[in-house]
Amino acid sequence: MIYLVFGLVWIALSDRALLWMVDDVVLLAQMQTLKGWAYVAVTAIGLFLLVYYPLRARDRASREACRLTGIVERSPVVAVEWAATRGWPVTYVSPNIARWGLDRSSLLRGDLNYADLIHPDDIERIVGEVAAHIDRGPDRYTQVYRLRRGHGDWIWLEDRTWLTRDDQGQVIRIHGLLLDVTERLRAEQDLRDSETRFRAIFDNVQEAILLQDLDTEALIEVNAAAEQMYGYSRSELLDCNVDDLSADETGFDVQRQKALMERARRGEQLVFEWRARHRDGHGFWVEANLKATEIAGERLLLVTLRNIEARKQAETALARQVDRLSQAERHAGLGSWEFILETREMWWSDRLYGLLGQEAHYGTPTLEAFARDFFDLDSEDGASFSTAMEALLAGAELGPRRLLLRALPVVREGAWFSLTIEAPVERADGVHYVQGTVLEVSELKRNEMELRNLNATLEQRVAERTASLQALNQELESFSYAVSHDLKAPLRGIEGYSQLLEADYADQLEGEGKAFIRNIRNGVAQMHELISDLLAYSRMERRPLEEREVGVRALVEEVLASMDSGLRKRAEVKLEIDPDLRFVSDPDGLALILRNLLENGLKFSAERDPPKVTVQAESRSATLGISVRDNGIGFDMAFQDRIFDIFQRLNRAEAYPGTGVGLALVRRAVHRLGGEIRAESEPGEGATFHIEFPR
Repeated sequence: MIYLVFGLVWIALSDRALLWMVDDVVLLAQMQTLKGWAYVAVTAIGLFLLVYYPLRARDRASREACRLTGIVERSPVVAVEWAATRGWPVTYVSPNIARWGLDRSSLLRGDLNYADLIHPDDIERIVGEVAAHIDRGPDRYTQVYRLRRGHGDWIWLEDRTWLTRDDQGQVIRIHGLLLDVTERLRAEQDLRDSETRFRAIFDNVQEAILLQDLDTEALIEVNAAAEQMYGYSRSELLDCNVDDLSADETGFDVQRQKALMERARRGEQLVFEWRARHRDGHGFWVEANLKATEIAGERLLLVTLRNIEARKQAETALARQVDRLSQAERHAGLGSWEFILETREMWWSDRLYGLLGQEAHYGTPTLEAFARDFFDLDSEDGASFSTAMEALLAGAELGPRRLLLRALPVVREGAWFSLTIEAPVERADGVHYVQGTVLEVSELKRNEMELRNLNATLEQRVAERTASLQALNQELESFSYAVSHDLKAPLRGIEGYSQLLEADYADQLEGEGKAFIRNIRNGVAQMHELISDLLAYSRMERRPLEEREVGVRALVEEVLASMDSGLRKRAEVKLEIDPDLRFVSDPDGLALILRNLLENGLKFSAERDPPKVTVQAESRSATLGISVRDNGIGFDMAFQDRIFDIFQRLNRAEAYPGTGVGLALVRRAVHRLGGEIRAESEPGEGATFHIEFPR
């Protein structure tokens, strides 16, 4: 229609213009012919242009569409469009969804519902999120969920979605670009697992680890051991610098710190000791290991710190101990040496140089020189020393020994040494070494020689004293015989005549005379008892000991049975002794001790109602303890030493008869058996005697 109107207008206007300009009919015909051809040509050109450019644009669009289709088909991204209606039916899906084993046409026809492909654990979340975006926006969002492929397995998708709304704001289309991110998520999970494992290792390493930026020198990471070592939290440590963590003590050098950092920047690995500072201010020693490294493109300084405060304290204590030992060696005149069997190396202490008359610059001698150049092999133990040195040189095993050697005159004139050689010891590294000492005994040797000379002169004196003692012993035996025979004979006569006097003349004697006779007989009895006790006391040291196993309870019962039955029956005697307790000792000596203690207990508790005596015995780790306790009159502890002296009495003989020899005899018998005795008492509270015998 437009073309027809344009043609009619052109013909009318062009003909009128030619009639107005040309009068010649022939020329006018020619001009009209040319005008017709020109119109046809212009019309043809116009039609060509009208057809050519649209066709050209359509062809370009077709090629672009083919190119885009090819890109999409080769792209990992799947394009999807859903209608914003119930069930979100798929209105478009790019053909490359086939890579997931899904049929494109089934999705477009609705035979396959896209929502049914979403993992059951994810569908509720996805539906809720989409509904929220439709209601409140934003219209562009990203979701990650699992989708079931055509083969039945699951893949993770990243769904970048945008919404198309109409003029009223209602969503009419939902567009999505789907990208399989399964491998990425797996890699991210592997990375997280790796980071978790690394962090677990990082935080469980016993050494403190600091990561420091080489350029800014700022701390960018620390582990748990570093927090514990310095007493700071992680965030506090990251705010600290090297100065904050270094002890501000003598020896801390900022320039040294900078020099170490510079050396580390150049790639040098450094190990050194450093004084660190705890949060509370106290300093401690650490061993620092510095190594420059690159992590994730960053140049970092890896600092590993080990707390060596205990080791430094041990080294200091060891140095003090070595110094003390050196001083002790110097004061004691003692030197020490060590020989390593495998390497044949020998070491001397500083003091040994001085003992053997050598300067320290002499150097450490070889074992051959030690065996050859310092000691006289013809002296007392020279041969044994030479044999031991040959065994060491041959690498043979030898036991510990102590040797007495004289120094060679060129070393030290008249000097004597006691040399020890210990058995070989194996170190932790498998090396065997032998240690020994050299002690100067020159003064001791001189004293020994003098003692030998003195002993030679004393032998005669000892022989003379022995003969004298034998004579005295003979005299003592004679005295004992005289006491037992000569003194008792008159007493027997006095006792006999007193009995005859009482028997024949009792009716002629008045009360006072009878009392005199009783006193005479009591005195004779007391004299008999005293002589018997003195004999027992004097014979105690000469009586041979017979050691055999004794049942303690049975022996106590035997002693009780031999005592005065009248006194024993009135008393309450209690035995707290295990029947199976046995003890190796002299039974006669032990019985003498028990008899005297029991008689004393019964005698001094006789006035109590009732008298009580308790005997206890118990076996200890190294001793046998026996205690005899009574409830008698007791005594003042101020006299505890006197009661064991011969003839010492704390009470009148009229009240408590006795000779004053019993406890002295007990102490002597206890000491002869190797034991100790002591007493405990209070006046009126009884007494306890404790005896300890070695087992």
